[in-house]
Amino acid sequence: MNAADHSCWKQTITGRAFPMTGFTALDIDLYGDVAEGLARLCRYGGAVPGNPYSVAQHCVVGADAALEETGDANIAAYFLLHDAHEFVFGDMTTPVAKWLSTIAAELYGGSAHNMVETMISTAKARLDMVIWRAAGLAPPGKSYRAAIADFDLRMLATEQRQLLMPAPKSWGAAIDAARPIQMRGRLTAWPVAKAAEQYRDRLAQLCPNARRV
Repeated sequence: MNAADHSCWKQTITGRAFPMTGFTALDIDLYGDVAEGLARLCRYGGAVPGNPYSVAQHCVVGADAALEETGDANIAAYFLLHDAHEFVFGDMTTPVAKWLSTIAAELYGGSAHNMVETMISTAKARLDMVIWRAAGLAPPGKSYRAAIADFDLRMLATEQRQLLMPAPKSWGAAIDAARPIQMRGRLTAWPVAKAAEQYRDRLAQLCPNARRV
């Protein structure tokens, strides 16, 4: 249940009051809050040398790769939106989420280990539902979810290899073995303005029925 609590809200980049509970698709500003917010949100906790690499660029590059490889505009649209919830939630890195799970287990016992993961996934899922609605899309089915997860893994592996310093340890067998995405040239971080504009451009292309505030 996503009950409304009007005392709990977050100010967005466009100056809107986003309700942290009881939100609906009418509270989602894809072309403003989402595009501009993701363009300013750093991937990898800001651990990319040089210019910051944004969540918006990650979503755009991955959507382009998905469309190029599959020819399926729906997969590309869902990938463009797969991290849109981060305009509210932020980009919590996997190591941080695991750390919080470890602390929960230390404080409340082993059964609490999964509590943090469940809370995070529930929060993201609630935001995703209203984001898809605002974008004019139905929730993705199982095959689309699997395709998005695959492209996300491959994007992560490509970004790690091209943008970050050499890894001091393995990030895991799945990442080590992941195929890079198909792209022309190498990744370079975009300025904020370009990342936001490219995100809006893909919204118009891939989500023509998206709500405009």
